[in-house]
Amino acid sequence: MKILIAEDEEHSRSELRYMLEKLEPQWLIFEAENGKVALEKTELELPDVVFLDINMPGMSGLSVATQVIKKANPPLIVFATAYNEHALKAFDMAALDYLLKPFRESRLRICLERIKMALSQDTVRLEQQDKLKSYVLENSPPAVKKIWAAKGDGAGVLLDYDQILWFEADDKRVIVQNQTGERLQVRYTMTDLEERLVVQGFFRSHKSYLINLGHVREVEPWFSGTFVIRMSNHETVPLSRQYAKVLKEQLGWF
Repeated sequence: MKILIAEDEEHSRSELRYMLEKLEPQWLIFEAENGKVALEKTELELPDVVFLDINMPGMSGLSVATQVIKKANPPLIVFATAYNEHALKAFDMAALDYLLKPFRESRLRICLERIKMALSQDTVRLEQQDKLKSYVLENSPPAVKKIWAAKGDGAGVLLDYDQILWFEADDKRVIVQNQTGERLQVRYTMTDLEERLVVQGFFRSHKSYLINLGHVREVEPWFSGTFVIRMSNHETVPLSRQYAKVLKEQLGWF
């Protein structure tokens, strides 16, 4: 049995690996620290099951699942999350199971029994895969690469993705900065936008910023291990230490 743990927090990866090795010492376990590596290792190692953290920076677990499920003979997916609302969304996606953080051995035992049953019965495994594929088809973003944004006077415009420099969380609003210098408002949350746009070349540089990598011009050191990203309009946006590691891996930056 091959297991892939996709989790950006090292202590959570280690915790889950320890429990799995204790309960199923014969299983082969691989690790991925972000969504990009998870996709690569899914291709390379062909795991039977992926334990997938939903809230990873860069490419979220839901985005990874969307890509994985399109492949031939995809692995079973178990979501891991610290948030109950995300766990409910995982059920909507018809994942095999989910685990809440902090992980509990008793709950993991139940999950492992479900995994074994699904893998031992082709009909159960195929049913799970079909449900997840159906969800992906029904909930994939539209092919059109535009998003609606509202002006202050109540009017709105359709923005092409390549016109957008970044999205910014501002109190309870999400603002989009476009090439013309306008700051417009969108109705989506930052999490919604990340899940929708990561496959379109957008990147979560900070908890409050989602940037268009096509408009990045420079990455400059700031302080305490943080950076700022200079965009094509010469303005800067923050890059936190948490997300800098992921961006380095994606861009080959050193």
